[in-house]
Amino acid sequence: MANTVQKFMNWLATRRNFIFSRYSKDGREAQEPERSLVELPLEIRNKLISAVESLPSNPAEEKAIASALNQAYKLWHEDPNHSNNSISILNSPVDSVSKILVESLQEWAQQNSLDLKLLPLTSRPDAIETIKSRLEHYLKSKEEDSDRLEIVVIPNLSWCFLRSLEGLAGIEYLQSLLCEGSEKRFWIIGGGQVAWEYLSSVCTLEAYCGEVFNLPAIAAEDLQQWFEPIINELDIKFDQPRIDQKILDGDKDSQASYFDSLANISQGVGTVAVQLFLKSIRYESVDEDHNKQKNLIAQTPLLPKLPNLESADRYLLYSLLLHGDLTLASLAESLGDLESEVQARVQLLRRVGVVEQRDKILKINPIYYPRVEQTLASNNFIINRQ
Repeated sequence: MANTVQKFMNWLATRRNFIFSRYSKDGREAQEPERSLVELPLEIRNKLISAVESLPSNPAEEKAIASALNQAYKLWHEDPNHSNNSISILNSPVDSVSKILVESLQEWAQQNSLDLKLLPLTSRPDAIETIKSRLEHYLKSKEEDSDRLEIVVIPNLSWCFLRSLEGLAGIEYLQSLLCEGSEKRFWIIGGGQVAWEYLSSVCTLEAYCGEVFNLPAIAAEDLQQWFEPIINELDIKFDQPRIDQKILDGDKDSQASYFDSLANISQGVGTVAVQLFLKSIRYESVDEDHNKQKNLIAQTPLLPKLPNLESADRYLLYSLLLHGDLTLASLAESLGDLESEVQARVQLLRRVGVVEQRDKILKINPIYYPRVEQTLASNNFIINRQ
């Protein structure tokens, strides 16, 4: 188990760092928060980005996952024939469910002396028709293991399907496994909320799964504690809140008011909060005891405005939220459009900063996620669990 997890964690830190980066930027276009950070001195900017990239998973999220796992696994272990044999951990589609899930599982498994069988799928196969055979290769029970209890982990359900004609065979195969040997296998599945809604709608996936746990929004106090090492290291000050915020916050100090705003507009999504935090940092002259000096100031965080979107853009953004990350070829296949047509729309969305691309991988810029989610929901796209 330890060797498998370590290999997966090493991969998270290297091969597809763009997907899991807390400060992700496009390979060619300057986007937020990068545009705002350009105003900082280079040395300070590099320190700030390095500090953000070194942030661990938020402890509040890890604690929530561990608690949900303990409860679901305990019920199954005590009565495997009559209890749900799976738990699905869902979070925002712009946060890395695989990273936080595997990091949380490593400690959880050690504390409970459990062996995990981790699905070593580290991306969606380029040849979508091979997904089912890949899953069969990794997950098919062996004769000699038929009496052994197994805890199977799927770090990212989104890598097991594509919204296309042949792209759901892997999900159908997983459904068949979830129905077999419930007393011998316990499943831990990580996924995005949008993907879960889609799969439950078209494949009735939720009927095959047991406990479904939505990762809760990170509270303002937990965000403040998470960022505290960066604030202390760089001696970041906090701007006075707006009058309306002061009225709402009462006696709270500037720092507490800042994190209330950050938690609110980021919807408690870690990656979004990081991007907004970075965008809010300014280097300003301030008067202290009649002496002028330069300080890093965290201004009231604000979401960037979403540009006008055409209908084709909304479908494209929905597909990116649904799958988390896609190559251009897979995105075109998921939309049923010509690759050249999709590429043109992608280039426009990259230029305005809503979509990012690096190493042929496309995803939504997390800082735009709250606006994109709101726009898609208002246009009748199913985004979140009700």
